Amino acid sequence: MKKDITIQGLKKTYSKNGAIVHVLDDISLDIEEGQFVSVVGLTGCGKTTFLKIIGGLLEPSFGKVRIGDLPPNLALKHHRLGFVFQESSLLPWRCAYDNVRLPREICEPQDNAGKKIISDIMDSVGLANFKGFFPSELSGGMRVCVSIARTFSITPKVLLMDEPFSHLDEVTRQKMNELLLALWAQNKATTVLVTHNISDAVFLSDRIVVLTKRPAKIKKIIDIDFPRPRNRDLRFDAKFLVKVRELYDLLLE
Repeated sequence: MKKDITIQGLKKTYSKNGAIVHVLDDISLDIEEGQFVSVVGLTGCGKTTFLKIIGGLLEPSFGKVRIGDLPPNLALKHHRLGFVFQESSLLPWRCAYDNVRLPREICEPQDNAGKKIISDIMDSVGLANFKGFFPSELSGGMRVCVSIARTFSITPKVLLMDEPFSHLDEVTRQKMNELLLALWAQNKATTVLVTHNISDAVFLSDRIVVLTKRPAKIKKIIDIDFPRPRNRDLRFDAKFLVKVRELYDLLLE
């Protein structure tokens, strides 16, 4: 299959009070078009730094990243990348619909066709009756839905997600997982998710990249071959629990 993300010899260091902090160390990885890849590792190992470099928000100290044939900053400029962050970062003075509409408004101010796209996406994430509500009037789960819908409104080729469900309760988070997979099945964006939740990683992914402690290297890549579409019953399957235990043991080593 075609490679959508290519990472070669990635290293990242910071200088702090005269000391050099090594965050990432010689990471190389290819992600194929349409794959869903999760990145897991212990707190502070550099997962978010890794994601920001892929997305062109940080420059690597050494190495190269390509989104298709473009460097990340150009892929970002051409709207091939979409981000969903830990915080929903919604504009409080705009209603849910206008928050979702914002990226298309910036990219294509005269985009009349986008109105149906936005409306359809909001309907699909369960916000049909909340389009006029402001962020302060929405639950945490609904704000996450708005954030996801906003990102999908520009149909990104590559989707980068940094623990978007970390603030949600267990039941709501699992519902968000299922919702995300439904949207992903429609769009088939190549997706990289950073998460601390092992069960979510197994449920969502085609592959899971396990990072070592800082300076992070790739400890192991685990293939997840459960058939799609996936539903919540999978989480109680014995084979699923074996994969969860395998990841847990890797992180404990």
